[in-house]
Amino acid sequence: MEVEEPFTRGLDFGTQEGTDGAEDGLQSTLSAANLAPVQLDPVYVSSKSDWRRKNQHGNPKTSQGDPARIDTEVDVLLADTQYALNSAMPVIKPRRQPVVSKRDWAHVVDVNQELANFRELVPIMAREYPFELDTFQKEAIYHLEMGDSVFVAAHTSAGKTVVAEYAVALARRHMTRCLYTSPIKALSNQKFRDFRQTFDAETVGILTGDVQVNPEASCLILTTEILRSMLYKGADLIRDVEFVVFDEVHYINDSERGVVWEEVIIMLPAHVTIILLSATVPNTKEFADWVGRTKRKDIYVISTPKRPVPLEHFLYANKEIHKIVDAKGEFLSQGWKDAIESMKRLQVKEREASGQPPLTRMGQNAAKQGQQRGQQRGRADKRGARGSHSSSHFSPAMIRGGGGGPNSGRGHQEDQNRWVHLVGMLKKKELLPVVAFTFSKKRCEENATSMPNTDLCSAKEKSEIHIVIERGLTRLNGNDKKLPQILRMRDILARGIAVHHGGLLPIVKEMVEILFSRGLVKILFATETFAMGVNMPARCVVFSGIQKHDGRSFRELLSGEYTQMSGRAGRRGLDSTGVVIIICGNEVPDTVGLHKMILGPATRLQSQFRLTYNMVLNLLRVEALRVEEMIKSSFSENAQQRLLPDQHKKILASERELLALGIRDDTDVIQEMRHYHQVSGHLVELNAQLVEFVSNHPSGSRALSAGRLVILNDNHFRHNLAAILKPAQSLRASADGRLDHSRSFFVLAFVPPHIRSRSNDVAADEVPPVWPPIIQTSASDLTYELAVIPITSISMLTKHTLSLNANEIADQHRKSHMVQALEKVLSLGLLDKLAKTPRNQLLPQFELEHPKLRSMEFQDLLYRRREELALWEAMSHVEKDQKFEELYAAIHREKIITQRIALLQASLSEQNLELLPDYENRLEVLKELKFIDDRATVLLKGRVACEINSSHELILTEVILDNVLADFDPAETVALLSSFVFQGKTESEPFLTVNLQRGCERLAKIADRIEAVSLRKKVAEQGQANSGKGRPNFGMVELVWQWAQGMPFSELMEMSEIQEGVIVRTMTRLDESCREVRDAARIIGDISLGKKMEACQALIRRDVVFVSSLYI
Repeated sequence: MEVEEPFTRGLDFGTQEGTDGAEDGLQSTLSAANLAPVQLDPVYVSSKSDWRRKNQHGNPKTSQGDPARIDTEVDVLLADTQYALNSAMPVIKPRRQPVVSKRDWAHVVDVNQELANFRELVPIMAREYPFELDTFQKEAIYHLEMGDSVFVAAHTSAGKTVVAEYAVALARRHMTRCLYTSPIKALSNQKFRDFRQTFDAETVGILTGDVQVNPEASCLILTTEILRSMLYKGADLIRDVEFVVFDEVHYINDSERGVVWEEVIIMLPAHVTIILLSATVPNTKEFADWVGRTKRKDIYVISTPKRPVPLEHFLYANKEIHKIVDAKGEFLSQGWKDAIESMKRLQVKEREASGQPPLTRMGQNAAKQGQQRGQQRGRADKRGARGSHSSSHFSPAMIRGGGGGPNSGRGHQEDQNRWVHLVGMLKKKELLPVVAFTFSKKRCEENATSMPNTDLCSAKEKSEIHIVIERGLTRLNGNDKKLPQILRMRDILARGIAVHHGGLLPIVKEMVEILFSRGLVKILFATETFAMGVNMPARCVVFSGIQKHDGRSFRELLSGEYTQMSGRAGRRGLDSTGVVIIICGNEVPDTVGLHKMILGPATRLQSQFRLTYNMVLNLLRVEALRVEEMIKSSFSENAQQRLLPDQHKKILASERELLALGIRDDTDVIQEMRHYHQVSGHLVELNAQLVEFVSNHPSGSRALSAGRLVILNDNHFRHNLAAILKPAQSLRASADGRLDHSRSFFVLAFVPPHIRSRSNDVAADEVPPVWPPIIQTSASDLTYELAVIPITSISMLTKHTLSLNANEIADQHRKSHMVQALEKVLSLGLLDKLAKTPRNQLLPQFELEHPKLRSMEFQDLLYRRREELALWEAMSHVEKDQKFEELYAAIHREKIITQRIALLQASLSEQNLELLPDYENRLEVLKELKFIDDRATVLLKGRVACEINSSHELILTEVILDNVLADFDPAETVALLSSFVFQGKTESEPFLTVNLQRGCERLAKIADRIEAVSLRKKVAEQGQANSGKGRPNFGMVELVWQWAQGMPFSELMEMSEIQEGVIVRTMTRLDESCREVRDAARIIGDISLGKKMEACQALIRRDVVFVSSLYI
């Protein structure tokens, strides 16, 4: 096959017999035509060589190797022309696998089986590595070469980046593009630096909103939000994309931004190969199956069975460490007991030093006491304190982050001494560098400055640190170099100590990361965000506490969170094990909590999909994908959508079953029989309502008292006489799986033997409606059966009662009493009377009357039943038909099947989508505010709102189109816009000018109006309070105005309580909002607003706030 340069891919011909002969014919044709063989690099064709890979996974591969599809492609693309295959070239062998009946899109790859013939399967790699690849890496590379999507879920430091690098190399070889997406901008910058070191500068580019470097590169690094925007706008760049890498996929659990990942995966074109990289999660196959089903392509799940460097977990108590989990993952109770004893000795020593008498039975069960105190603390919290800890497995000391909290009895000095000793011990044990996770920005700073006399660096290392800092600070002006935060970081970095949290300036964080990656930072006090990102492992990880605030309350670390952070311990190739240390505060946490946290399962991937106005408007505008289809394709609907093929099969099977009944609609008998069935059904339903009403009425206790004779009919009983014994608590499960709390009764039923044996039991819906009852039981063939029945099984309450000992029968199961009851029933002769009485005379002769029940509802039910009884009696002649029973059963079966088909079809309907009501409500809001018309066509307002991603799209659109910003200069305008992106909290009220105050009031009024419409239409803005997309937050208006006026950053920090990093992050988002408003101005033709936005950007884009990244 001839392949034009620079293309390196051929057509997949699958595995076909007789290829040798065909090849001989092709070679002879070439010889006759004097054609030279063509070199392929490599051609994706089948071969009968020994390179064939064994079908070791047993996975279906329907997208390749399908003979029918291949024949069509060959006919269309090659016509009658024969092409030569160069048999000397190596080939990549696709697998031929059987098509399974039920389509399974996700296929789990067994990485425990060594891929021995990898170099034969992939003879010419797009990128060679100087080390031996792990099996999971080989599997991923093989499937990428085969054009398959993959989900690689590997432990920290296992080498997931190799898969991303290979995708980049493969795209470069194919002359296509690879997009690498990350959840946060900082991670994008880091990966840009790493990829530029791996590949040449022309290969790698970055797009992160405010930064654009080499946008034409074959590998583009960008945030997920940027890719989302490209997909909605139909960017030409997407056409050239072959691979999209989603790194840190577990970020989909983020309540604020996880929805963006789902949007992007759903909207990606079908030709794109998806590469998912994630930490280990329990439901990789479930998530991969969703991706595969959504994109209609196979995806291979590749996981690592264990960490490359095993971890050992310790407790730090009384200046000693005690191993509680070994490298094999076994919990060591003795280590925990040793920690308890160590804490006991510390407490005794402290009491002696303070002159206090020893405690009685000191520490006999310290862990239990600690847990009890934790529960007491939780009960106090429930009475009004912040957070609730009543269910906590950990002690109050652990809740406070390992001692030193405001209520700790140790004091700040003791906390400082603990870190000095711990770091000294780690240095002696050669356990540096260490990452100390602390769940408070303030505590990070305090811990770092608590060791003024600790110096962990040599003179050479100090020199290297100085050089890195000086080079980094060359990007700042003179005043910014003297900022308090930078001076403070200079001091501690020179001693090998650093902090890393969201309150730091980005350039400071990057300097810390660079120094840490070079091994120059010996102890890093970091918040949880450091655990997510590029591979920066340490020798040891320390937890200063095992409680965190999740935005709502304090809670224990989840197992997945602990695993993510502790996974930073252990450097591959350097350490045999990684060390994780948990600092005990005043007490040792109990074993239950520790075991659950350290050895518990990782956090499952869960959908955070929700509708936003921006999503709805964009989908309505582009019309390529309906909103209902987006909802249907979301991960949240995965479980329901997975059932759709089965539902379709059930519908087809039910329709075939319906045809097999052979019921003809054109006969009068059938029509009359259906009408009779309908009337009987109404009678059964009305009678059930009457019995239920009687049972719930005060006088009903007498009607259903012990000894009352009733007639039972359900899927077990067939119009059998029974005596009520006593009420029973119902534990029956209803259709939806919940307990049915309707009334139930113990009864003693008088039945023929075949009923008691349950040989004739059927499903509940297979019982044809029959009422009045048909009594056919012979008194000569009768036994008894003790049962618990729901009230719905009672077909009729009779006037008769039976004298019996209900408790002896129901509770003691006394057979003698049951036999006596049966004999009494037989002596009454009631069964013979019931059987001989015509059905239309049963009610007046035998049914219990209720003269005291005079309510309108009860009388209405009686009246409706009399009406239906009259219809039934008029139609009762159909029972004389010779085939009545057979036809009646068929008619009932027909109705059951028809109802089943209707339910299945309803489950397939879009009306069954969980988010559909929210979508319909949002449409009503958009219509009322004139963003769309009555036919859901996007109007001018809606087109403007499509441009707004960083702020509340509705409020900001109204601000733009109401021309609110026209009355303010650029400095005031950008200050007001900050209210849409600032997410923090401030204690003090901002001091605003009169004009700014007026602007804030106008913004608040617009927000109030839109909020009122949303509430009226029942739209809840889920998650927007935390995402900065809720009501305007004016906490940074004064600060931004001063910055836009030219105030130096150092002076800005003197007047602000907001941390430096938060200010920079807000300014960056503000710049993005200005850019979005500028684009919106172009849509509406407002040239002056567009120019004003450019002026706003120019005012804030200066100095340390917008200094370029050290990674770029």
